[in-house]
Amino acid sequence: MAILFPAMLNDTLPKHFDPRKYANYELAFEGYVPLNEFKELCAILASNEGNAFIHLDFRVDEDRRYIATGSLTAQVQVVCQRCMEAVTHDLALDLSLGFVYDEDHAKNLPKDYDPVVMTDGDVILADMVEQEIILALPIVAYHEESGCNPAAVKYASSTDDAPDGEKPNPFSILAQLKAK
Repeated sequence: MAILFPAMLNDTLPKHFDPRKYANYELAFEGYVPLNEFKELCAILASNEGNAFIHLDFRVDEDRRYIATGSLTAQVQVVCQRCMEAVTHDLALDLSLGFVYDEDHAKNLPKDYDPVVMTDGDVILADMVEQEIILALPIVAYHEESGCNPAAVKYASSTDDAPDGEKPNPFSILAQLKAK
């Protein structure tokens, strides 16, 4: 069983950490990271308010790899592609991370683990969490139809604008020019 690192007690997580040390001592940590610390993520989101909660248990596996398992949860505001307003999206991720020295080592990691490349033996926690959240975001986000602005729903619907009957061929003008 992993020993919970004191970060849980004072709710501060390390900015940098050495996963080798955490794994060798089978330590764990958990806490909150404010979403406004993630520059790339904030450029995508409708709002940078809120926190991401992360819990990681570190260990060395049977093949002497430094790994961590845990979870990441966050509630983010993304842009609804129907009405262009903010829509809440809940993220709940199970994490299985393998810490490696470079991209070549990442190729040898089993498919069960997401590779995290260590820089000089350290990992920047905010960068790691930010990348996991970005990868988990929906490609396209929508409100439920009843949650969108009614005018936006009307204009987003292709059936409201479609004329009855046959559509004119956009190339008919070219056919007329060719006939002349």
